[in-house]
Amino acid sequence: MIIEDEQERLLQALRRDLERARQDPGTWADLAFRAARTDEGRVLDRNRKARFKVLWALQYDRHDRDLQLLRFLLQQQINYYREAVPWGVSPDLTLAGFLVSERCQVQDVWLHWEAKNISFDTALGYSIFHLLTPGVAATLDAVRTSSHPDRDGVLGDINPDRHTDAAVQDWLTRQQDRFPSDPADESWKTWAHHASRLGEREASRLFMIRWAEGQPRSQNILNTLQFHLAQLGYLSEAVEVQKEAIAIGGSSWPGVKASKLLTLVTLERQADNFPGAFQALAEIERALPPDKQGSEQGIWRHFVKEYFLLVPAAPDHSTARRLLTAGGRHLQDIPRLWMDGVLEAAIAAAEHLSDTDAIHRYQTLRQAAQRERDEELRQARYRPASGAAETP
Repeated sequence: MIIEDEQERLLQALRRDLERARQDPGTWADLAFRAARTDEGRVLDRNRKARFKVLWALQYDRHDRDLQLLRFLLQQQINYYREAVPWGVSPDLTLAGFLVSERCQVQDVWLHWEAKNISFDTALGYSIFHLLTPGVAATLDAVRTSSHPDRDGVLGDINPDRHTDAAVQDWLTRQQDRFPSDPADESWKTWAHHASRLGEREASRLFMIRWAEGQPRSQNILNTLQFHLAQLGYLSEAVEVQKEAIAIGGSSWPGVKASKLLTLVTLERQADNFPGAFQALAEIERALPPDKQGSEQGIWRHFVKEYFLLVPAAPDHSTARRLLTAGGRHLQDIPRLWMDGVLEAAIAAAEHLSDTDAIHRYQTLRQAAQRERDEELRQARYRPASGAAETP
């Protein structure tokens, strides 16, 4: 019953925060986008978790009286995406948009249009159907009679032949299935991802394991489970899942096994298990396709990069030196060394050993690789399109 207890604990916390927001709109300031910058200059949102808790609670407790709160939450999600999310679309935006669109209020067309036009990804991932739930004709009439500066943009995106009321209803039904109103109908996988957004690591782990237990042990399922566990920081468990994925195999393409082993090397290294990482590297060497120039060159670059990344983790200077030497040997004849950070890893490894000759050699190699990259980009920029006539 531990997992059900965790589920109920989270639900109670969500409900408390929602009730607080309903009782006192003055607390909404604690749900607003509030920017903070990391040392690297990345923008974060101090209130993202608090806002998502209320949004998630509203999914399971839907009332018309919450429309103003929902609009506020959607606007804050828009502000967050505009300032801090350069790409991608997650349920924190699409859930907010759906809950507003489900109220079918034509005046929300501009709010949805704003959400849709934050970025290239939201333009694709935030459906035009969000705007049309009041009815296609009603929405078009409201937009046509408006003096809003985005009037022409909205009208240009709506195609009455394709965006029909029947299509809108079909979309709405699919969204209602995607965002069920009953917590019992929510996928354990969704519970895991939402718990992770709230910083609930152990609950997220339990939910994802429960989800995986109900699925066939396929490569896709194991990859999802491994990635989630690793993201949460449960590296030892992620290692075991990845070993299972390697064991079930299923492909005759050598590059597939090498790629899976590379993931294992990375996980073992992150888990501070040098022997495990080193053993997996040796297995990769036996599985790697011999051609460094063809379609497997990316795998070769990542393989060599892992040699260099293991140098600082080596248990002694002699082992670190052997890793650096082996990495340099494998690096030979691999093209496009400006990709995948392989030379940056080589330089860092050489610096770790204070090997001035290797530092100079890899810095020189990086300069040559950068010139190669610039030339390749220049040629691609000026290469005539396929079938186009060249200027004599």
